[in-house]
Amino acid sequence: MNHTLTRAPVLHLTVGDSIVRARAMRADVAVWAGEATYESPDELAEVVARLAAAPDERCRRLRVTLERPPAQIRTLTDLPPVRDRELAALVANHAGRFFRRNGAGLVTDATWVPNGAGRVTHAAAVEEPLVLAIVAGAAEAGLTVEAITAAGMSPQLQLLPTGERAVRAWARRRTMMRLAVAACAAWFVAAGLLAARLVIERRSVEAQLAAADAPLAALRDVRREMRTAEAMVFGLAEARRSRGQALATLARVNSVLPDSAVLTSYTWRSDGSGVVAGAGRRAADVLAAVERGRALANPRLEGAVVREALGVGGHEWERFTIVFGARAP
Repeated sequence: MNHTLTRAPVLHLTVGDSIVRARAMRADVAVWAGEATYESPDELAEVVARLAAAPDERCRRLRVTLERPPAQIRTLTDLPPVRDRELAALVANHAGRFFRRNGAGLVTDATWVPNGAGRVTHAAAVEEPLVLAIVAGAAEAGLTVEAITAAGMSPQLQLLPTGERAVRAWARRRTMMRLAVAACAAWFVAAGLLAARLVIERRSVEAQLAAADAPLAALRDVRREMRTAEAMVFGLAEARRSRGQALATLARVNSVLPDSAVLTSYTWRSDGSGVVAGAGRRAADVLAAVERGRALANPRLEGAVVREALGVGGHEWERFTIVFGARAP
């Protein structure tokens, strides 16, 4: 049987300012097409549900492309050189500056794209009631929304409603937590098996040495090797605990950093001290934010603050190095 031919088609919607075009696609072949008009988000939800029920073959998944309008797209320059996740948050927090508002909240997303020797930001936005209506119509029809994108933009730009993003983010975190728990369980099982094997082998060696009346020096050597192996097992456990502390410290630092600052390097030592380095508009503001948020123990700037031009706009940024932990004697 050809599974490609029997797979359920995917419903593709192209949403304009007042019209919705629909196609049921299977392996890039349209098996049904239709369209309908709408005048408000409430009516759009009904239109989506009606179009989803129209094909002869039931669709299970939904992909939506938003035309201009209702979508708004922008190419932004002169933004701080932050990571993609921080970039999306930066654009969302300043949505009123970059996009038109008509009294309704906006759903936004942004990503970096190469532009010659540098890079610029592609951003998209749409009024949240519209995408909420699409998700509501899909839910009424029993469809899973795979993507909501803007026409002509990268598929990485997803204009899902805030609530839907939160649900999906929680699902991803739950999956990661399960994987982390499974990995920890595997480590503990492996450590337990290794410890059991070491104990068994140790007893076996001691019994063989006693039966053969081996020299006492040989027995001491074997015991020394077994203690070294046990120390390695406990050392691995301690290294895993230390790694967790290092990641927790990095997460605290990242949570209190100003929007205009980024980290470039991070060093953690087993005694709880370390070094973070990065760039920001003002190094003193970064240190103050770290101290207020109690993200690091005993933080202080080390060395001279270096000012240099970074990013597409050539703004001056200050490179800083913050050491933390116990002071040197």
